[in-house]
Amino acid sequence: MKYFRAVITLILFAVMGIFISSPAKYMKSFFDGITVWAYNVLPALFPFAVLSAIALKLSPKSKRSLSGRLFGVACDEVWAMSLLCGYPIGAKAIADSDADETTATVASSFCSTAGPVFIIATVGAKLLQNICATLILVVSQFCAAIINGLLYRSKQIVRVSEKQSEFKADDIGNTITNSVLSILSVGGLIALFYMLADMLKTFLPVSMQDSLVVAYAIGVFEMTNGVFAVCQLADVSTATVLCSSLLALGGMCVFFQCYAFLGQKKVSPVSILKMKLTQSAIATVVGFCLVKLFLQ
Repeated sequence: MKYFRAVITLILFAVMGIFISSPAKYMKSFFDGITVWAYNVLPALFPFAVLSAIALKLSPKSKRSLSGRLFGVACDEVWAMSLLCGYPIGAKAIADSDADETTATVASSFCSTAGPVFIIATVGAKLLQNICATLILVVSQFCAAIINGLLYRSKQIVRVSEKQSEFKADDIGNTITNSVLSILSVGGLIALFYMLADMLKTFLPVSMQDSLVVAYAIGVFEMTNGVFAVCQLADVSTATVLCSSLLALGGMCVFFQCYAFLGQKKVSPVSILKMKLTQSAIATVVGFCLVKLFLQ
């Protein structure tokens, strides 16, 4: 652990040194990340984050649970929020619940996925510009979340509920405030990782910087940036499969977004990483099969 902290410290000082060596360039990279977040993530995330959180508090509680039958964790509202809103709303909803460490870990296996609004409005409409490819991405993410949850399902059904179930007058204001703070933190992380990705690219030969392999690697680091790069370099079929993989994985940026919330429940970062890797593998296979069936 001591050596690990020493390595991390050296890396952080190296990043600060690189930034100081060319501040104008990396300030622009950071601003570009903010722009990507503001134009592509914020409009898709904020309305649904606020409305779904209020709906969750007001929704009637049912004794029957689809997620309980499928995954052993009865948290239909949290699951619906994660599927509708995308990263990192599912992780935040788990953190806001009364789930213990084990239950939160299982829930995070199926309550962590890219939102359909982001996929349709940004990846589909702006980048792929292909209805069939967009639908394949939505279906692959939905299927991957379900199959991943089945892989890690709990043997006994555990019911998860909000810490505060009774709706109060000031809940709307608190919900909006919490949503703003959460989404601002998402924007900050996206911009930071966007800048770090640009730093890493400077160490590569110029001939490699615009390759598809590097584009995918950037997506492993920061998903939004990588998806943009992949769609610009690959044909529709290849881009659909690679984007399916990246959207399910989320990249390191999404990993830290989710861990910021799941860490409150003491969910192991190793467990989160393992579940995201299996989810990405499933989404890649599903996406590839659907592309072969419907896009070629």
